[in-house]
Amino acid sequence: MQLKSLTIENFGIYKGIHTVDLSVTEDKPIILFGGLNGGGKTTFLDALQLVLYGKHAKCSNRGTQAFGIFLAGTKNRFSVPSEGVSLTLEFTHKAETDEYTYLVKRSWSVAGSPENTKDKLKVFCNGEVDEFISSNWDDFVNEFIPQSLSDLFFFDGEKIENLANPERSSELIQTGLENLLGLDLLTQLRSDLTVIENERKKSNIDENLIKRVSDCEAEIGEHDIVLRALRNEAAGLEEEISGLNLAINKARQAARASGAHLIEERDSIKFELGAIDRQLKDNLQQRVKIDAGACPLGLIPKLLDETKQQIAIEAKAKQAKELDASISGYEAQILNTLTQGKVDEGTLNAINKLVEDNQNERRNSAASDCYVDLPLSIFAGLDERIASEQAERRKLIKLREDLKEKQALFTKQEEAIPDYNDVKAILSELAAHEAEFGSKKTLLEHNKALLAQAIAKRDVLNTRYTSLLTQQNKDTFEQKRSLQVCDHVNKLKATMHSFAKSMIKENIALIERKIAEKFIGLTRKESLINAVSVNTETFALTLLSLEGEELAPSRLSAGERQLLAIAILSALAEASGKELPTVIDTPLGRLDGKHRTKLIKNYFPKAASQVLLLSTDEEITGKYYDELKPFVNREYQIAFEEESKSSTISEGYFNG
Repeated sequence: MQLKSLTIENFGIYKGIHTVDLSVTEDKPIILFGGLNGGGKTTFLDALQLVLYGKHAKCSNRGTQAFGIFLAGTKNRFSVPSEGVSLTLEFTHKAETDEYTYLVKRSWSVAGSPENTKDKLKVFCNGEVDEFISSNWDDFVNEFIPQSLSDLFFFDGEKIENLANPERSSELIQTGLENLLGLDLLTQLRSDLTVIENERKKSNIDENLIKRVSDCEAEIGEHDIVLRALRNEAAGLEEEISGLNLAINKARQAARASGAHLIEERDSIKFELGAIDRQLKDNLQQRVKIDAGACPLGLIPKLLDETKQQIAIEAKAKQAKELDASISGYEAQILNTLTQGKVDEGTLNAINKLVEDNQNERRNSAASDCYVDLPLSIFAGLDERIASEQAERRKLIKLREDLKEKQALFTKQEEAIPDYNDVKAILSELAAHEAEFGSKKTLLEHNKALLAQAIAKRDVLNTRYTSLLTQQNKDTFEQKRSLQVCDHVNKLKATMHSFAKSMIKENIALIERKIAEKFIGLTRKESLINAVSVNTETFALTLLSLEGEELAPSRLSAGERQLLAIAILSALAEASGKELPTVIDTPLGRLDGKHRTKLIKNYFPKAASQVLLLSTDEEITGKYYDELKPFVNREYQIAFEEESKSSTISEGYFNG
């Protein structure tokens, strides 16, 4: 299916007639719409869904309104009263080998009571009115885009994060799987068979049970009203919670931009600064202690060597003095003995010369200056001690540098803390949103508890009703025949249930693999998850880490949850096998730059053969626009004109 054009007349913020060419080519599948908030982007998305699905469309502002009242409220209030409202969509659809061009026009006028407003539908096939398709459009549209699968192809990027929570993702996966496998038809068939079964049982009840059956039916009817009210209330609360979550995120961004978030950290920052100051003082004391020891000697290694040499010289001098005192007497005795022994003069002179040389050498050694007067043993282990203390001092200096860096960081943070009075309003707004969020969450939990009780009571009532229908006191042929029919119906329902479970088990692995592939491809963070698992009974989605451990979706960042939701939608859309356009309102609103780049590169160009992006001026801009541009076929700007009190759609993206 390929969209060709959409014409809007007097719908919502669009006064008059506005026609938009939506055709694309294979290499450039994207149509980019730019518009400010409140300018008409969401109304454009509503128009697409309304022209296709009529009263079944999931329009943004309908809520619980009756369809007639909703239609009446969509008419542009500045348009001519006599003019009507219309939406016209042209698209092509291939059926086997043939391609057909369809033009669907849905129109209505507001006259009399708003609740009486009704739409008219006319469908053209290949340029000719097709009365049969026009009369049976609700059935035909499901061949093009099944309404139950519309969430896969039409969605709001700002609210999509909610689809990543366990409850919403389970519902989405179940719906997608059932439609993918055609099991939604089985579900409807089971419901129809239950009606037949009850009618058969009811036709044979004892007259005495008629009133009890009637009373039970009335109670079931009243209880169904209660159930619908609780479900509507839950849907309204979830919508409010989603809006509050968005408001909280915006308030937190404002608080962070103003530095208000640092006020809560003031005491912590001061504590850290105090601790750092104490550590610096302790560090200084340790360095002073080391500097008072052997460490400074490491600065004078040459002087230490010279001192060692001097000590050795002094030791030698002392030794020479002692030797000279001891030996001189013996030398004199030897010379005297030799003289008396009448040794020849040459020999005596030679010995006398040797003795004099030895004496001179000893006396020269003994004459060395002695001023150190220390034993050489004082240097034992000194080198090791110096090395150890120097290493310790280096560690202390490195620690001091690290502490100084931390001190500078915390000091900068402390200086950035604004005055409380300057950010009081921002913090008050954030606190108010958070308080209301907590209150709505409490109400929603209470609502869910009441809903669970109501569902349990409904089951009890249905069991009671079935029991009453089976209480019979007639033994007629017709009764037996009805019992046989009921028995066959129950067997058929059991068979269909077993078949559905079997089909789901066979195909669940495909969905698991596609979701994991899409998510990993979008995040480019393979270390985050390794696989996903879907429970075949509850359809609950579980993320699995590389180690096989479960990873709760709540542990993901807001951006990662949005990417997970997109991965689920993309996987189910791809698994459906339907070539359908994808329309995304506010595609990048709540994502940071990193995640925006991943979507632009890895998702938008590949999402479908035709992709419509409805962006604000703060989303697809600058480098993001440049990265997307090669895949963009057409660009439009949706702008509100104060003079005409209407939004217009013109070519060019923000006048680009």
